[in-house]
Amino acid sequence: MAGELKNISNEEFRSIFDQYYPMLFHLGKEYLQDEDEAKEVAQNAFVKLWEIRESLSNESNIRNFLYTIAKNNCLNCLKRREVLAVHHDRMKYLEMHFNYEALNRMDHQYLEFSELKEKIEEAISGLSENCRRVFYMSRFEDKSNKEIAASLNVTVKTVEAHMTKALKHLRKELKDYLPVLLVITNFLN
Repeated sequence: MAGELKNISNEEFRSIFDQYYPMLFHLGKEYLQDEDEAKEVAQNAFVKLWEIRESLSNESNIRNFLYTIAKNNCLNCLKRREVLAVHHDRMKYLEMHFNYEALNRMDHQYLEFSELKEKIEEAISGLSENCRRVFYMSRFEDKSNKEIAASLNVTVKTVEAHMTKALKHLRKELKDYLPVLLVITNFLN
């Protein structure tokens, strides 16, 4: 097979795959502690081998080549994980900082939960009876549009229309409180 990789048959390539895949998979699993990523690392090494097969000259080079590619791919995965972890931590910090700043800048009247609750109830009571019923079933009883439609003997489109109308009304009525609602929702999640 030496020097003949550019004309290698599928069976010969499969033989190389069968011979070296377990070693590459084990290497990936040791580095990454993740079977799916280890499989991907091993498979990518064989893809790279196929792409540059004409420039390799003998089997020992194949083993070394596959090992080096798999090891480098593992190191790249670990670097990517580290960058993602740092980015995630930074985003969490910025989000918490933003929420803290938003709370500090708000007037004390916005922080009165009883007032906020009262405003929400007032906005909901301003809905038509059908809109209010659909809204309550959707948001407070956690029913799907299909379940609501069946319960009220109306079409799903009618339920969707009532929800659209209700949400539009609530956004309009509570527009001054939306920043507070967003911050509170963020803290509750």
